[in-house]
Amino acid sequence: MKKIMFFVLTWVLLNTIAYLFLFKNAYLMSWGIFGVLITLLLSLLASLLVLIIILILKNFLGTSNHSIIRAITLVSQFALTSLVLILLQVIISQNFVYVPGNNSLNGITHVELNDTSQTIIVRGTSETNPVILFLAGGPGGSQVQATREFLSDLEESYTIVNWEQPGSGKSYNARPIKSLEVNDYVEDAHALTEYLKDRFNQEKIYIIGESWGSYLGVLLASQYPNDYHALITTGQMVDFAETEQYCYDEALRIARERNDTQQIKALENLTEVPVTGDNITMEVGTYLIYLHHYMSSNANINRVSWTTFDSLFSPEYSIIDSFNFIRALYFTFSQIFQQLYEVDLRETHTEFSIPIYILHGRHDVNAPTYLVDDYFELINAPEKELIYFEASGHNPWITESELFQETVLEILGE
Repeated sequence: MKKIMFFVLTWVLLNTIAYLFLFKNAYLMSWGIFGVLITLLLSLLASLLVLIIILILKNFLGTSNHSIIRAITLVSQFALTSLVLILLQVIISQNFVYVPGNNSLNGITHVELNDTSQTIIVRGTSETNPVILFLAGGPGGSQVQATREFLSDLEESYTIVNWEQPGSGKSYNARPIKSLEVNDYVEDAHALTEYLKDRFNQEKIYIIGESWGSYLGVLLASQYPNDYHALITTGQMVDFAETEQYCYDEALRIARERNDTQQIKALENLTEVPVTGDNITMEVGTYLIYLHHYMSSNANINRVSWTTFDSLFSPEYSIIDSFNFIRALYFTFSQIFQQLYEVDLRETHTEFSIPIYILHGRHDVNAPTYLVDDYFELINAPEKELIYFEASGHNPWITESELFQETVLEILGE
């Protein structure tokens, strides 16, 4: 029992030190403690299995087994304690969450939107600055860490609001995943817009929508134009079904070009494109992840040391937030993405009463440029502009961050 008490006290001491003296890195220490506990638990369970096998053999041979029983009891106690500490570590990791930086407005806020509790992360220097609502890609995506790192130059002149959408990250449980529909996002985003206008005393705000967020931005700009100064999109989605077929064909072409027989087989095993089913995430990933790696290796695209999974270990996220991040990529994506196959913006959303600016990567294969060109030609708006970033794929705001931010400031008149 003394050993277990020492074990627990060590855990308490490490977390206390992290919180009181190393707070800026406490979230990483929390992950480290969590990882050690998981490893320890697995080792204890493996040891327990071996001890049980030995006990069975000793009983079969009729030899003394008192020492084995004592060992099993001790290992079981340590395993149970480890499990309890793992659960406690997940819970207290929320206390290590914070928004880095010295901006006066930086913070995490829980807001009530249409009878649900959702989360936003605000970054900015002044309550009086214009507001930009950033709509992350996905569906189910969250780009809190990426916006902090790659859109920081905008924070001096604008308040950046990153919305954790229903079914993602900190808002994963805002709505039941199985009942989520596209219109839920539109109405919640509009409710958030009203909240932001009131909180920051703004008549209108701006939107930056990325990938899936570009489609959501188009819907908001079309249905509620009086609430927005302008819409800026990047990774512009146009026709989801045609895009999926294009992505599949492009992945298969690249795989054949590389003589990648394993990838060719995986692609040819897909029975239909666009993919449908109870959960489509892994099947869709067969070609989308392959194209992501292809763009990452494209010499024409700037390389940055960032991946989507950097968000998992960001100070804005607790351990449970990170697990929900992963769950969203699997469950929320599948739930919403299949609802988009009938969407073709060229047929439904070409008339705008606010300016629209499309900032697109020249080498984007996830949102093919030919569709963007087609769509742009059909758009009728007070002002429109299509700007290509020559050293980017699907994420010019990341791969050409400085130029992207300069372009945004120029567009918005700063």
